Amino acid sequence: MYGESDYKQASRQATLRVVGALLLAAAFLAVMLVFNRMRLQAPTLATAAVGFVVVFFLWSFKVSPWTKYNRFLREMRNGQRRHTECSFLHFAPETRMHDGVEVHEMIVTVGTGEEDERLYYWDADKPEPALREGEKIQVESFGNFITALERA
Repeated sequence: MYGESDYKQASRQATLRVVGALLLAAAFLAVMLVFNRMRLQAPTLATAAVGFVVVFFLWSFKVSPWTKYNRFLREMRNGQRRHTECSFLHFAPETRMHDGVEVHEMIVTVGTGEEDERLYYWDADKPEPALREGEKIQVESFGNFITALERA
């Protein structure tokens, strides 16, 4: 499910966004220092406030998700994986954030009882699997995140 291109793309995007945010912060700092050097208090404070808000917004919504996703892929690449044979039960069409990664919830059963249901997370950037309820599948997972899925 994850290939070398996924790792490279996530790393490249995270690096580009961090560098872009730092360059923007440096530009605001330079303008603020110019106003401070000219002893203009109001423009100095305005530049500092606007710069902080813009960089904080950019970091929160554009940089942080990519850095978290990149860290997730690095950990998943080197972490221990578990194989489980199970039956598909439900795939949630809506997404949610879990550990900084946008995911769909997928519920499977490993036995016959209700306590045998397990919750897995499917990366929302990957195409949804076309599975029928009750279909036997084999899941490879890192924690609760699915790294590979095959029909059994």
